[in-house]
Amino acid sequence: MTKRPAFMAAFPLTAKAAIHTPLVFRAGLFSADGLPWPSLEGIRDFARFAGIEDGAIRTALSRAKREGSVLAQADGARGARYVLAPETFARGVAQVRADQRPEGFLLAVFSFSTPEQEERASLRALLKSYGFHKLAQNTYIHGRIETESLMAAIRELGLERNFFLFTCPDIEDEGLVARVLSLFDLESRRKELDNYLALLKDFLPDELLRKANAGDRAVGRQEADGLAAGDDTSGDQAAGEQAAGDEFARRLLYVAAVHWERVEASEPPIPARHLPAGYAYGEIQTFYGHRLQEGRPAMLKYFTRAFNS
Repeated sequence: MTKRPAFMAAFPLTAKAAIHTPLVFRAGLFSADGLPWPSLEGIRDFARFAGIEDGAIRTALSRAKREGSVLAQADGARGARYVLAPETFARGVAQVRADQRPEGFLLAVFSFSTPEQEERASLRALLKSYGFHKLAQNTYIHGRIETESLMAAIRELGLERNFFLFTCPDIEDEGLVARVLSLFDLESRRKELDNYLALLKDFLPDELLRKANAGDRAVGRQEADGLAAGDDTSGDQAAGEQAAGDEFARRLLYVAAVHWERVEASEPPIPARHLPAGYAYGEIQTFYGHRLQEGRPAMLKYFTRAFNS
């Protein structure tokens, strides 16, 4: 049995993450590339790579459709193609790149009467899905994320009368800042990010990138020149290079799902000047951003094959 890479062993994916991640890329980075939305077969390819069994894939898709995060569009013999709901995409976009947010905090405060427990729970769940952390009773804190989609979701729930959102560009009271910082174990977070960065670099090494790029160039040559009939050597080489490109693309997708949960959504809402020395968040973002840019051609070719299946 092939040993799973250390990154995958350390950060296993849920079925929910495995089915949503390709859809996020189709809705975002590759929205202008003319790709179709994937069928069930297209979603299975990456989900199987992530170690998710077919039964769990079907269950996760059914649940996502019920919850409204994924929409199914009929497509003849293929049965359906799966589309990421716009609200789901907007929620994710609102939280990305903590290092590029304005300095300061958002404070979310809410108030409900005793009988309104269901409404209170719905609002708490919504705030947590946007990355807010509990600060005190009925009070949650976050960095200064984009709030347009959050407020739209609150209006849709009919809870705007119960909800107040305050922007704090700065906190001048150092004692109060210390109390906020004490809510988050930043030293443990620093160590966690150091370990994450080491595993990430091992999972997306330069050698695999070079093989992926060689595969991308080889496919381009085949498309331009055509593969000579009976040329098994060239065919085997091209197949191997394409496999390297697909492997790198799947790994980038896998990292995206983990990155979202472990780096973006889990990042404490602390302005940069209050972070400890050697904090690896920025280096992680830079490394992964470069790998995404370098691997984009391989990802596009992978998506083209997988999404058209």
